[in-house]
Amino acid sequence: MKRILVLGATTGIGRALVLLLRACGYETIAAGRRQAHLETLGGETLTLDVTAPDAVQRIADLNIDTLIYNAGFGERTPMPDAARTEQALQVNVLAFERFAQWALTHCRYFVATASIAGIRGLENTNGYSASKAYMINAMEGYRRKARHGQLPCHYITLMPGFVDTAMGQASTFWRCSPETAAKVIVRGLQAQQSVIYVTPRWRLIALLLRLLPRALFEWLPIQ
Repeated sequence: MKRILVLGATTGIGRALVLLLRACGYETIAAGRRQAHLETLGGETLTLDVTAPDAVQRIADLNIDTLIYNAGFGERTPMPDAARTEQALQVNVLAFERFAQWALTHCRYFVATASIAGIRGLENTNGYSASKAYMINAMEGYRRKARHGQLPCHYITLMPGFVDTAMGQASTFWRCSPETAAKVIVRGLQAQQSVIYVTPRWRLIALLLRLLPRALFEWLPIQ
């Protein structure tokens, strides 16, 4: 990694990643929608809405070799909310795909923040778990495309459990700080892991979720 662009850098994991990457000596650009938040980070920044039609074109001349797609949207409600679901799909699926496709021939590394929540279908998430399931499968497909097509981009999937952010307040179970999450992610990036669990013990939860029979999973009162 030489020159890194972090999308969704204004708060939470993205902000912590920018600060840590810079502290490690990596040339890092922070990008996000909220300019005031970006200004508190200092350094090179870019005000950018990933869902804008020209978003990919606006990063084309930044000469980056690593793109971290940490932009995401998710809000829990007791009943489905079509507007929130549409926003989750816009950010977590459609915009993600535009950047992932562009990276295939323009980057050495494309890193995307998926979620443990994407392993199985969860209620009350307004499409969040479904959109993260899309990201998990899409990233696997891009790894296959790059490998079998002998393309230079490495696709790395981030799999956070509960992190102390606005979207991670569902539970205190194994919840870590954004700073701890950033440390785990940077170590994984340096080791060029294809899938990085945040924190590593969530790998066990991921395995258990995948192994649970459908009937048992649908019966369990998981929120």
